[in-house]
Amino acid sequence: MRKWLWIMMACCLAVPALAQFNADSLATRLADKSMPAPERIRTLNQLAAYYNKDSTNMALVWANEAYLLALKEENTSLQAASLLNLSEGYLYNDQYDQALNYAYTALDLVQTDSARARCFTHLGWIFYDTENAHFSQQYHQQAYDIYRRLGDPRRIALSLNALGLVYLQQDAFATARKYFDSTLQLSRDKGLEGMVATALSNRGICENEFGRYPEAIADFTQALATLRKTDGLSHAEVLNQMAYSRIMLKEYPQARELLAQARSLIEESNSNTRKEKLLDNLTNSVLLYQHLGEYKTAFTELQEYTRVRNEILSKSKSEAISALKLKREAEENHARIITLVAQKELRAFQRNALAAGVILLIIIGLLLYSKMRQKQKKEKELEEVRRALIKQELEGALLEKEALNNKLEFRDNDLKNYALYISQRNDMIRQFIDELIALDIHSDAKKENIARFNKMVNKFQHDLDINKDAQDFNLSVNEVHKDFFFNLLRQFPNLTENERRLCAQIRLNLSIKDIASLNNISVKSVEMARYRLRKAFSLEHKDSLSDFLKNF
Repeated sequence: MRKWLWIMMACCLAVPALAQFNADSLATRLADKSMPAPERIRTLNQLAAYYNKDSTNMALVWANEAYLLALKEENTSLQAASLLNLSEGYLYNDQYDQALNYAYTALDLVQTDSARARCFTHLGWIFYDTENAHFSQQYHQQAYDIYRRLGDPRRIALSLNALGLVYLQQDAFATARKYFDSTLQLSRDKGLEGMVATALSNRGICENEFGRYPEAIADFTQALATLRKTDGLSHAEVLNQMAYSRIMLKEYPQARELLAQARSLIEESNSNTRKEKLLDNLTNSVLLYQHLGEYKTAFTELQEYTRVRNEILSKSKSEAISALKLKREAEENHARIITLVAQKELRAFQRNALAAGVILLIIIGLLLYSKMRQKQKKEKELEEVRRALIKQELEGALLEKEALNNKLEFRDNDLKNYALYISQRNDMIRQFIDELIALDIHSDAKKENIARFNKMVNKFQHDLDINKDAQDFNLSVNEVHKDFFFNLLRQFPNLTENERRLCAQIRLNLSIKDIASLNNISVKSVEMARYRLRKAFSLEHKDSLSDFLKNF
């Protein structure tokens, strides 16, 4: 997550004219009690956007006051601007669900294409920071399409850069590089210096991924020369990336110095976005100390990275954002269905009214004959309507069933991916422990160093035995598959907790090796446990245990 790349854009989402004010002048203007309400709301929003860069809590106070006043004035455009500022503040505070709710509410209120595009852009950054690349790309693409239609070069450049970052998050480095090149070309043509620095830095990241480290350093050097000296976090971000290039070139003293400079700038900042830069710094520090053979220091930096990472984004937060997005899409689809049904009923009414008018004209000359024909026609129409309604009900039931199945399949796939992640993580830790144990400890080494080495190995082994991620995974499985466990225990009440857990993992189609790694046991133990389950279920040799469990 690299929020600094869009801070300058976020400030102009709700209040484009912010650059000509400062906090003191805005506060002085608010003291004027005779100021008209709309102008006061705009001033409050300008203050909120200004403080969102460094003092998010203060920004939330100003934005909330602006929103309440906009509600009182019944001004929907100013309400939307205030809601975007509130959303931005909660995003900086890592309260993603609150940020998403305010952004969606703002989107429902805006009326112009430019305001809608700004909402799409902000939604794109929310999903980008929560690592939901698919939804992030969707919203940034919508914003880009609008800005191209409006011919706004500055925001076109911002959208191109945003799409490049999304592809970078998906490891599609070649595609990301094309977007950053387009951003750089457009920014240079239009004199957008801030975006030039951003595009150069991002292009340098791509060069790093391609292994072209001297070219990456050249881009980072140009970016640093373009950045303003007061923008400490931006400098820190570029220094972090340049340090990675130096590490890969085995220029370790230069890399250490760059990381130290970046860490100093990060610690001096009061911005709410400093944690993202600290994560990059810690990642490269771990890599540097591993290359230098200072494994204890590398492990300490890794622990700090995990702590900061968990403060910003957890798996549960990311899932909550995805759930809110799916819920909104379901509500929008439901509203569209209601509109289509209403339109269909209106057309049917119009057709019936026309038929009735024709029939009335015929009744003048042929009353009895027309009555009989009219009755037959009405009966036929009623039958057609009845059949149509029955067909709609059947189609609705099928769609609802299909949506439920898709949702269950999505959650099962999510659990399976989580299990595979835990399995791979455990394998990596075990391999690291084996490598530590295999290190040659010289006989003349001090006993104190040997004891510290053994303590570190024991700590790794202890963490692996605890395996908190596996516990979280099992709790998630218990929550998602309540019906499965209920049906299974109703038929086989004597199953132990471990046997029930194994049943759920087999039902998710996890391999024996992944199950063993997930539960921190041997492959042979898993095979024996599967054999006991087959015996408990009275299964024949030809019967599939996985297919049997899917019936519950």
